[in-house]
Amino acid sequence: MERIHQGNGFAIIKKGDKNQITWPQGPYGHPVFYDISKENMEKALKSDQDAYKVMVYAETGNWPLEKDEQMEKRKAFIRRFPELLIKVPENQDLFDEEELKILLQQINEGL
Repeated sequence: MERIHQGNGFAIIKKGDKNQITWPQGPYGHPVFYDISKENMEKALKSDQDAYKVMVYAETGNWPLEKDEQMEKRKAFIRRFPELLIKVPENQDLFDEEELKILLQQINEGL
């Protein structure tokens, strides 16, 4: 027997032991279907945020980064290219005073 659980912008189809998540995608909103585990089905039904994470995982095979992980990746990128501190001054707010001073010195030494 097939059961359909409606979510906010997605649906989960349970047919026997098989679970699929589906949502409209692309310019014409064609539905896409991905097999998911029972655990991910339960997670997707908990909240819209959890559903989004399960959808990203189903599509890419990777869980989306958490906010602090995103911030660390951004800071690591800026450490590799400290000139971004000058080109985009808002980036300076990401670093404490001590590290910012070191990064700005690296820019001056590179000139």
